[in-house]
Amino acid sequence: RATVNDTDIQVGINPYNTPHKIHALFGRNGLWRKNILPLQVTLESDDPSTAKFLVDSAYIISNGHYYPAVTPNAVYDIAWQAKHPYIVVKETLYYTGLILFTVVTLGLGSVIWVLPTPFTQPSPQDSPFGRDLTYKAFVKNVSLQNGSLRGGFLYFALPKKDMGLKNAHLILHFSVKKPKAAAPVEKTVTIPLAPGAHINSNILKDWVNGFLQ
Repeated sequence: RATVNDTDIQVGINPYNTPHKIHALFGRNGLWRKNILPLQVTLESDDPSTAKFLVDSAYIISNGHYYPAVTPNAVYDIAWQAKHPYIVVKETLYYTGLILFTVVTLGLGSVIWVLPTPFTQPSPQDSPFGRDLTYKAFVKNVSLQNGSLRGGFLYFALPKKDMGLKNAHLILHFSVKKPKAAAPVEKTVTIPLAPGAHINSNILKDWVNGFLQ
């Protein structure tokens, strides 16, 4: 965790970078296979006044490379292909059979070609997994009150070699706006993605589950 300079706001993180942790929360939907890192971010405020916390950008630095956070919809698109690894082969066989059937039946071709394919990828909103990704995502514009805690997930697409998060850091660019302030104050916080930087996992689970429900 890290304290934002000149504020009473703390930022805690908990990376889900093992198959066990990812499968336990998101199921076997292709996130681990496609090297998607769900990163749990939690904000805690001890400031007596309400503050608006707006994330402008978030990215991970690992081995000299920058990986920006990706949207839940983009994560869904990436993971769907991993969960259906043989979809291209099945689709090829399907259309090959369809063409042969069309050649044999001739006149039915115009009817057959408008039939829906069973291999169409559903939209994230039409999939329980897609909705779950969006539901658990970090809300970029957060209102923080004294003693309040808010949290959610940021998602990152990393190379497989960087999923261990060795020497990796999370960079958050955001603005903080207080009621009597003339304008938001721009801030940047850097947090190493190491065990010592994490909030206690059991406490974090209780807090965030309460927030997400």
